[in-house]
Amino acid sequence: MDFKQTIKAHLDKMAQQDFTFAERYKSEKKSLDQCCKYIMSEAKKQAKNGCAAVEDSIVYGWAVHYYQEDDVVIEKTNIHQVVTPKADKPKVEKPKEIKPIKALVKDKENNSKCVQLDLFGGF
Repeated sequence: MDFKQTIKAHLDKMAQQDFTFAERYKSEKKSLDQCCKYIMSEAKKQAKNGCAAVEDSIVYGWAVHYYQEDDVVIEKTNIHQVVTPKADKPKVEKPKEIKPIKALVKDKENNSKCVQLDLFGGF
């Protein structure tokens, strides 16, 4: 789902729950395209060094505000790409610690009592 569809889905849901908002949402003076431009202009005001990170709830609030107010000012923006609302991130498990294996066979110098079998020649 892209940005515009996500905003529309939220506004549609809100219109189903709030009759007063539904009347404003149907207004021919307002459009979803202009609503998205308004949201982007508000995000641009929040930007620092050309970058803004805005919580979903704030973005949805701007969308609702656009439809509730008659005198909303949409500033021109040159934003070309919009990131969609966040999704649940998969949990990444930390890799298990690998413990080194201790040597089980002693050195020949330690006169170990290990016996090595020769499969073809006996003991």
